[in-house]
Order: sequence, then C-alpha cells, then structure tokens
Amino acid sequence: MAKTSLEKSHSKISNFKLTMICLFATFSTSALWVGLTLLHDYKIISLYILIPSIISTLLSIVLIRKFIR
Repeated sequence: MAKTSLEKSHSKISNFKLTMICLFATFSTSALWVGLTLLHDYKIISLYILIPSIISTLLSIVLIRKFIR
C-alpha cells in the first residue's frame, strides 16, 4: 500500500528529525545567552561558551531552513 505525501511528510522519522533540530536550536541559543551574560565578569569562560554557541546557533538556523518534510 502506497503512502500519501501527507503520510510521508508527517512520519515518525520526520517528526523526530524536526524535534531534534529544534532541541539543538534551543540549547545552542540558550548557551549563546549564557555566554553573553557572563561576558562582563568572566571574559575567558564566556568566550569558551560564546564561540561554540554562535557556531551551533548558525548551524541550527541552516538546518531549520534546509529541513523539508
């Protein structure tokens, strides 16, 4: 039995991928805000948080834009 395009686009795998991408975006954006908050008092620690979180936030934006159901 062939699946319709709606069934394919809302499959468990597709929903799981989208959920993981959104969780990744949430954590990376949260880390970005933590790094910005610490920037004034703890510059070195803040940079260790900021640099990877900026990269991962940009990566999550690309992943969300490229996601096709």
